Amino acid sequence: MNLTEEQYRKIEEYAAALISAKEIAILLDFDEEQEKSFVEKVKNHKKSKEYKSFLKGRLTTKFELRQVVIDLAKMGSQSAQGVTEKYFKENQYG
Repeated sequence: MNLTEEQYRKIEEYAAALISAKEIAILLDFDEEQEKSFVEKVKNHKKSKEYKSFLKGRLTTKFELRQVVIDLAKMGSQSAQGVTEKYFKENQYG
């Protein structure tokens, strides 16, 4: 599967909007074979550029959302402080 840099950028952008791999394939007008290949790579081929672009988009959103929660915790939101504490426990070593 040979994708353009623009398509990889779109994969990242759509993944950041929490759109599924199958839906991204539809938005990029992939044919049935391309769709299957893309979804397979996103699910099972962690060294593929498709997987990395998809994951980078998802992680970008995860980072942005966590930043908002941390900012709210710093402003005194008790529920955000609880979520922030959970982040600490989940991610102590990696």
